[in-house]
Amino acid sequence: MDVIQTPDACFENLIDFDYPPHFAEISDDEGGTLNMHYVDEGPRDGRVVVFVHGNPTWSFMWRHQIAAAVAAGYRAIAVDLIGMGRSDKSTKMGDYSIARHVKWLDEALFEVLGLDQVNFVLHDWGGIIGLRVISQRMQRVASVVMSNTGLPVLSPDEKPAKMGREPRMLRFFQLYVRYRKNWQHWKTLRNILKTDVPKAVIAGYAAPYPHKRYLTGNRQFTQMLPTRNDNPMLIDNWHALERLKSFDKPFLNLFSDKDIVAPKGFRSVRPAIPGTRAYEPVILPGGSHFLVEDIGPAYSAELIKFWGALK
Repeated sequence: MDVIQTPDACFENLIDFDYPPHFAEISDDEGGTLNMHYVDEGPRDGRVVVFVHGNPTWSFMWRHQIAAAVAAGYRAIAVDLIGMGRSDKSTKMGDYSIARHVKWLDEALFEVLGLDQVNFVLHDWGGIIGLRVISQRMQRVASVVMSNTGLPVLSPDEKPAKMGREPRMLRFFQLYVRYRKNWQHWKTLRNILKTDVPKAVIAGYAAPYPHKRYLTGNRQFTQMLPTRNDNPMLIDNWHALERLKSFDKPFLNLFSDKDIVAPKGFRSVRPAIPGTRAYEPVILPGGSHFLVEDIGPAYSAELIKFWGALK
């Protein structure tokens, strides 16, 4: 892989994000290694919470939830997926796949860090990647919170259905991102938000990407959206959901009512996953897809409430 790292100077003086960096060295699948960045705050002996972001975000999105979790006595870990944030970035789009993201996250959390009884918080692509990891490590997971995401599936025995209008619209978005050389995803994020946030917040989302060559991982995520019924992710997701049909640990769907990306994504896991049945989805008012920016305090309060009720 042709791997680059965002210069450390890009991460100086970010708003509400002065957490020291940590790195897990993992295999790149080609005989080399990659460094996955993660934040690790709170007591070492505290119950472990792991935050997994999606696209186009990075661990910066969880800055206030990290603080809330630590204040409540938890050990809070927030990763940067490979190609995002402070993690290593391949400059070739073909180096990224959902299967590889699953392998990289699994290796970092459970082989390098050796975590156990993890309380996961998943958002956007972090939902698909995180659920796939969880389906392989159910005995080492304590609970799951899933937000504004879903798990699209296709049975290997099912004839693929004709794609509808929504995937066609996403296909236009894919083409736009693929060929727009000066695409700045932090501006897209800003336009989706329902609240005005300080310029410093948008600058935080832009910080890891001082040049377009650092954006390859973000671009590839848009190309992996399920706009084609032959997307290999769909059958892999189906196998993960089959395994998760035996996952009976606490599983909360925590969504927002102004999400335009996956507003009903919880339907993809309820009631198939037993752990979801004891928890009605919580739909918070006023939040866009990036609900942690719009309604962060309400979101953090629901997390603390959920974890506090666990045995």
